Amino acid sequence: MIFTSVKFLVFITAVVSIYFIFPKKYRWIWLLASSYFFYLSASVKYGIFLVFSTVVTYTAALLIEKVSESIDVSLLPKEQKKQARQILDKRKKIITAIAIVINFGVLFALKYYNFTVENISAIADTFGLKFSPALLNVLLPVGISFYTFQVIGYIIDVYRGINKAERNFFKYALFVSYFPQIMQGPIGRFSELSKTLYTGHAFDYERFTFALQRMLLGFFEKLVIADRLAIAVDTVWPDYQSYGKFEILLIGVFYAIQIYADFAGYMDIALGASQIMGIRLSENFKAPYFSASIPEFWRRWHITLGSWFRDYLFYPVMRSGWCTALGKKLKGIIGKKASSKATTVIALLCVWFFTGMWHGANWTYIMWGVYYGVLIILSTLFAPLFDSFVQKHSINRDNPVYKSLQILKTFILVCIGYIFFRSDTLSQAFGIIGRILNFSTPLTSPAGIGIDRADIIAAAVFVLLLIIIDIFRAYDIDIREIIAKKNIVLRWAIYFIMLFAVIIFGIYGPGYTSSSFIYFQF
Repeated sequence: MIFTSVKFLVFITAVVSIYFIFPKKYRWIWLLASSYFFYLSASVKYGIFLVFSTVVTYTAALLIEKVSESIDVSLLPKEQKKQARQILDKRKKIITAIAIVINFGVLFALKYYNFTVENISAIADTFGLKFSPALLNVLLPVGISFYTFQVIGYIIDVYRGINKAERNFFKYALFVSYFPQIMQGPIGRFSELSKTLYTGHAFDYERFTFALQRMLLGFFEKLVIADRLAIAVDTVWPDYQSYGKFEILLIGVFYAIQIYADFAGYMDIALGASQIMGIRLSENFKAPYFSASIPEFWRRWHITLGSWFRDYLFYPVMRSGWCTALGKKLKGIIGKKASSKATTVIALLCVWFFTGMWHGANWTYIMWGVYYGVLIILSTLFAPLFDSFVQKHSINRDNPVYKSLQILKTFILVCIGYIFFRSDTLSQAFGIIGRILNFSTPLTSPAGIGIDRADIIAAAVFVLLLIIIDIFRAYDIDIREIIAKKNIVLRWAIYFIMLFAVIIFGIYGPGYTSSSFIYFQF
């Protein structure tokens, strides 16, 4: 059930209406039923994996707490406390590891098994060996990458003592399956989402209008901007050899805007739909294209995924026994500072390799991840030299011209990364880069890009509007509060302009089937 479909509009209207009729105490039950209906409407088979993941992590969390409560360490003699804690921690680690392996095992089998064996087979062929295992013919359950990360984050937080295990299985099932976020995130933390998920909230008119405005913005971003630019991107990208430098560069920019408007549009609809019922989801974007560096870009783009990798992979790798031991060995060879940087580089490479893998079983995604890993590593290593250069030459970092150049530089680097992200194969990605850099490539070509001049002008106007909205977001200014203070005539004029913009300028037409959001495939 795609967010931009009529089915979803009917669904969310029914869910919200009945939610406020239900007794407050039991509204979470209605949300659970609605969430499973929403998910199972895609395929009943998908629900098997969702339930399995829910049962495994729910049970594991209870076992972890049971182990913690099996011995009251405070009653033991001082000399036995340390040993008892070590024994309990070891048992909890084993349970946590088993839950993680099971969940990642399911994800690997469904998403990465075919990719892995195909590559092993290709390597074996180069050495004259025969390796041709059977491939799995299973469709990837929608949202599995998102809810797998969410449940693994939950079980690790229970192990760390950040939150208690949820005793009510059905409440926990709602946390895993909550419909606005299960398909594309944001990746929720139990300690945050549980604060508003299970409490029945009274209807609030201002919250209701703010939520509808956010949903309307999401529809605008997706239907008016993303889907319009997608026509040009899908026309040029597969046939890039027929186009000149200008068209390819233009399409690269189009794709950067498309993917942002697509993903941010989904998030605005998801957060708005949830806000109607008083349930707060984590923000996932904060004007990322206004970033002055790549590290800043990733603090603003897909925020919940970045924080997940930081908390559950980067820091654990840095604190792991093998990484600590390696750091100690390197310390004696290259010194304390260099060894610290070396272990940081290793942890960053792990994070960005798996960030690429998380997005898909394709070498293009891995290359995209490694690309960002290298950029962030270089940024980290050369930051002191750059800071020294800025200080030595008295460069004002707050200067608008300097800031603009930094933002432009970051956007160009992001667009280069998108070449790998959007391409089907590495050869296609390098072919596009080669065509841009090749002096013999013509500047333009007579081939059309799929949309006419009127569409390009319309897109430019709508993107300009999106930039203005993002400027407000960058400075933490809620434009909805500004609109709310205006007189009723102006307020409703703005609402109707946005609504009619979606209706009139949204991309529909013959054969239109509510095109899926880009991140559905992950």
